[in-house]
Amino acid sequence: MSFGQIIAKRSIHLAPKLALENSFKNEGIKGLMSPEQFKIAWIDYQDYLTKHLSMKTADTEYETRSPMAIAMSTSKKPHQSQIFHYASQAHNNHLFFQQLKHNGSRIPVQESNIKPQLLKAINNSFQSFENFKNEFLLAADIMSGNGWVFLIEDENKELKIVSCNNDGTPYFYGRNQSYDLNTVFEYQNYKKLMKYKQNILDNVKDYSLPLLCINVWEYAYIVDYGVTGKADYLEKVWDNIDWNVVNSRVFSNIEM
Repeated sequence: MSFGQIIAKRSIHLAPKLALENSFKNEGIKGLMSPEQFKIAWIDYQDYLTKHLSMKTADTEYETRSPMAIAMSTSKKPHQSQIFHYASQAHNNHLFFQQLKHNGSRIPVQESNIKPQLLKAINNSFQSFENFKNEFLLAADIMSGNGWVFLIEDENKELKIVSCNNDGTPYFYGRNQSYDLNTVFEYQNYKKLMKYKQNILDNVKDYSLPLLCINVWEYAYIVDYGVTGKADYLEKVWDNIDWNVVNSRVFSNIEM
């Protein structure tokens, strides 16, 4: 009697391929990162995240899901915080590197490069594009530790800046981690956290859509800029943003 052999197929999480990855490997990101810094911040770190995500999700319901889907699901389950960490970090890091381009000539951002619908929303929310730039970079600069800063579009199509400490995600307010609990914590912030807790209990949905992301983890800049070079790094990130990628993320895709 012969028995059919059952072959189990394992799903492994892998780092996605960036559009300019080969160029970034050889030349770095001109105007922003050396090849060594790029290797550490994308190739090595993303490989580390996806390998650990594969190990943590083996033989679970998350094995075949994307990092984004895993992060959104596990963000509401404290006992799965390790899986959330690797999924959220992998997704956030991809959002960041996906939107970068070469800018060796230090050409400043032109408002004409930004989708009219998005530029209008920025001006409505921040009074001007210059104000938005200053507020966005300031939010990243004053972050006392590691984390991420996002421009998000909410359910009302309004734009907001969200700072997420450590492995926080922009997709669920309960894991935004917008408040640094290691510093002085004001009563107003405590009340907001209690409101978040109640929203979680009431199963209130979060419809945040990230459009722009800045990586404020030290691994993203310390090789090229040193421990005191974050502000310089942030200014250069701004000049290396590919606004065509950001434009493509706008959910309210109305023809202009």
